[in-house]
Amino acid sequence: MTAKNLYAYTLQPVNYEISEAEQRNAQLVLSRSNFKIGTKAWIIMGAILVLAMAGIILLKNYSTIFCWVAIACVVIYFLVRKFGIEWYVKRKLNETPVQEIKNMRLGVQPHGLAMQQQVGLQTGTMTVGWKDIYEWYNTPEFILINFKVKGQQGAYILPNRLDSKNFPFSTIRKHLTESVGEPKQV
Repeated sequence: MTAKNLYAYTLQPVNYEISEAEQRNAQLVLSRSNFKIGTKAWIIMGAILVLAMAGIILLKNYSTIFCWVAIACVVIYFLVRKFGIEWYVKRKLNETPVQEIKNMRLGVQPHGLAMQQQVGLQTGTMTVGWKDIYEWYNTPEFILINFKVKGQQGAYILPNRLDSKNFPFSTIRKHLTESVGEPKQV
């Protein structure tokens, strides 16, 4: 890195091979963010529980059945949202095939992420410019980058094991923050 360069860039691309387990883990982490219980749902569940408890204390005889049903419904809703949806998503993810990613190399360049792929005897190259990336996620295990190039959508899962001198995540994060903005929360 010279005085003119602000960031480290790739001189030699690194191997980009993502296992099925890494892909499934990234899909599961991202899907978890879609089924979190929101603040409004917590408030509604709390209000129902408070009213049901008040009904059990204040009402007598068979009238408390409605209160017990309300409490049971809240508990069932919570269990389904907390455990049931994740179980269903894991099952569906295991049913869908995962594309095998092999014979690819990635590099960080000032203009974007450069990809090289060996197809037969030929090597194809493609660059995903920083301006082509529309969202990114930064988790403790990986960085996920979603992009759109020539009308085609794609994504890169960059596991932390790829972070090295030849593929610096600090440079990637810096460019992504400058061109796309802050990472989306998972």
